[in-house]
Amino acid sequence: MARRMVRPPLPRSVIDTSSLVPVRERKALQRAARIGGFVGIWSPWIVAELNRVLSWLWIERSGGDLSQASRCRCSDAATTMMNLLLPTFELVAPLPPYPSAWATLRDARDQPIWAAAVTAKAGFVVSENRRDYPPVGDDGWHRFGGVEYLPADAFLTLVRS
Repeated sequence: MARRMVRPPLPRSVIDTSSLVPVRERKALQRAARIGGFVGIWSPWIVAELNRVLSWLWIERSGGDLSQASRCRCSDAATTMMNLLLPTFELVAPLPPYPSAWATLRDARDQPIWAAAVTAKAGFVVSENRRDYPPVGDDGWHRFGGVEYLPADAFLTLVRS
């Protein structure tokens, strides 16, 4: 009788806005999730922040052009991005009151990211906001409550290995 190989579960990973804004990281993370390297998680908070940040960047790149044509192009670009990301990432919607985080988390805007990780039972948060990571533990990793915080490049190296 042949032995059946059991594949370990894919890592569940919240992808913070800061890792989705740079095009290179967004595409690499989306590709890795799509081919089964990990389960990507996001939340309404992350989606709203991503749309807000990318809209402001669009306005800056367009030289402040707020014409109807520019607004339509911005909306079309946002729709295209959402159509690419929606089938790739799993959505969780934690609501306040959020679970307690580490004592040094001072940015209230990062509390919903932590709450998404807890709600999704994620093992990772992928974020470029290193100042908002949990403190470094004795093992040298930024972990809290079983969730490790990593930048996109380190996370992608981990899931590719």
